[in-house]
Order: sequence, then C-alpha cells, then structure tokens
Amino acid sequence: MKRSRKKRTPMNRSQMMQAVRSEDTKPEMLVRRGLFKAGLRYRLHRHDLPGSPDLYILKYGVVVFINGCFWHQHGCKFTSRPKSNPEFWNDKFTNNVIRDIKTSWKLSLQGFRVATVWECSIKNNLDRTLEILVSFIKSDEESIEI
Repeated sequence: MKRSRKKRTPMNRSQMMQAVRSEDTKPEMLVRRGLFKAGLRYRLHRHDLPGSPDLYILKYGVVVFINGCFWHQHGCKFTSRPKSNPEFWNDKFTNNVIRDIKTSWKLSLQGFRVATVWECSIKNNLDRTLEILVSFIKSDEESIEI
C-alpha cells in the first residue's frame, strides 16, 4: 500500500526542522557504543575545538565527525534537496560543505587526525564501519572518510 504524502505548511516544516538534533543522534550513539565496546574512550562535543567534533579521542589525537548525508550533502541515496525555497537550501548546503572543509583543515593544522563517518555507511554496515574507524584511530593516517 502506498502512503500518500501530506502537504506540509511552512509552519509545520519549520517545526520539523527545529526538532532535528545535532548531538546524540542515532548514528552517533551507534558509533559511540561501538567504540566504547572496542575499548576506546572519548570526550563528547568539544565546543572549544573547531566544528565541535562529535568525538575526541585524546589518546590518539583523533576527532570524529558523524555526518548526516542530507545536511552535509554526501551525494548518496540519502542526499536530497527540498523543492520548496531552493535558493535558501542551495545556500545552506553549500555553506555546510564549505564549513566542513574549513573545519577539517583547521583541525589538521592544530595536529588532530580527522575521521568523517557518513550516516549511510552506518546504515549500510555498522560493523564494517566500526572496524574501519577503529583501524584508522590506531593507525598513523591523517584523515579518513567512511
């Protein structure tokens, strides 16, 4: 049975967007649990670091960003663009992508190793994603996108 899509009012859509979380999201919680289970300890949401990384692993000098494919425009099947108000959304997404690049660059200059974990990799194969992430954390590589 096909669901019909209700037309959302601007007020309704605004309320939905305001409810979107930036911390303690489901993908973030899955990665946190997996890293903890692997014996890695971390700090959360270091607001004194550029971009407020989701995780900071002091022992290895690694920061981890767990990015939503929609908000950070990954380009996978979870990436879309709203049809209403396209100028706003194009500017918003472009600024998000530029900010992500600048943040990674700033953190690298400060000596941090940067991992970006995409929401789709977590949804597709959490175990493999965690395996790659743990391997990166314990390596000497400077950055990774999973």
